[in-house]
Amino acid sequence: MAGVTARACANIALVKYWGKRDADLNLPAAGSLSLSLAALVTETRVEFDPALGADLIELEGKPAGTAEAGRVSRFLDLVRERAAITTRARVTSHNRFPTASGLASSASGFAALAVAATRAAGLELPPRELSILARHGSGSAARSIFGGFVRMHAGDTDESSYAEPITSSGT
Repeated sequence: MAGVTARACANIALVKYWGKRDADLNLPAAGSLSLSLAALVTETRVEFDPALGADLIELEGKPAGTAEAGRVSRFLDLVRERAAITTRARVTSHNRFPTASGLASSASGFAALAVAATRAAGLELPPRELSILARHGSGSAARSIFGGFVRMHAGDTDESSYAEPITSSGT
């Protein structure tokens, strides 16, 4: 399988979701509105490699810590399940802005991971499904799938909690 690189932008919530209704599914307690920040980009590369015995996760040029690697591997398990593969992956991710500075680096990171991993696994998911999948990694990642102004739907189920871009009405 070929490696795929994807980019996603951090976002800032203009109307926040104020917590989680379901922590396992990252379902927000309420909907939200955000703005993507085009200058704050995460770039992530995923390559599924049959020679690997475990996922190899590199963040900011260093091997990921145990907790971070576990979180990424659990997310990759969702992609593997969807793609009906068991192949382990090599993941490299870099933020083009300060990590852990309150600028939604996990949102852009998991959004980029969702796009790169699904495409590397041979999946072509529509934007709504990518948003739902990204939300499993980070609640705010659902919004980072898109640019511009984005609305997050709280939804009552896994499938009804997703983000979508807000487009201009042309008026």
